[in-house]
Amino acid sequence: MRWNNGVFAGLLIGVVWLVAGGVLVVSGRRRRATSTREGAGSAAVIGIFLLVVGALTLFATLLLAVVPGPP
Repeated sequence: MRWNNGVFAGLLIGVVWLVAGGVLVVSGRRRRATSTREGAGSAAVIGIFLLVVGALTLFATLLLAVVPGPP
């Protein structure tokens, strides 16, 4: 298992995507619940997309850390 700067950067980026997505999901759902305007919860859809991107980033980064390669 390799833990170098690239792996740590990938993990950090993945966590940032997850946090940003979570914030957008929560704020979008609250906005949709309090507003009567159409499209008020659109931020929640973007947040779900960012959660998926963050999960895939973490998964790919962990694969890079586990796959054997040159030291």
